[in-house]
Amino acid sequence: MKEYIDKSALVAEIDKHLSYYKDLKDRGILSKEGEAAYRAVRILKSDINSLEVKDVDLEKEINKYISDKFFGSETMGFFAVRTNEEPNDQDIALCAKHFFELGLKNAKGE
Repeated sequence: MKEYIDKSALVAEIDKHLSYYKDLKDRGILSKEGEAAYRAVRILKSDINSLEVKDVDLEKEINKYISDKFFGSETMGFFAVRTNEEPNDQDIALCAKHFFELGLKNAKGE
């Protein structure tokens, strides 16, 4: 099962529905419910078209994170002063949190 839907395929399918509703509207046979559906589908298309995801160089981000947190100066955080120790569960949790937040920022286009 495919996890993601191709945006252009989704927009094409929405356009088919918009065309159908527009045809009914032009012919004067679109019900109140159909009019509401037509507006909703137009809004949905607008929302989908406003979604943009920026590419992130994940390898670069991982290297930067490791460099800053494990090999940076002591002012870079508690990882830097523990470079002789193996990462523990707290380190891994903070790393996961960092990349989760990076994903959220990327999804919002920040």
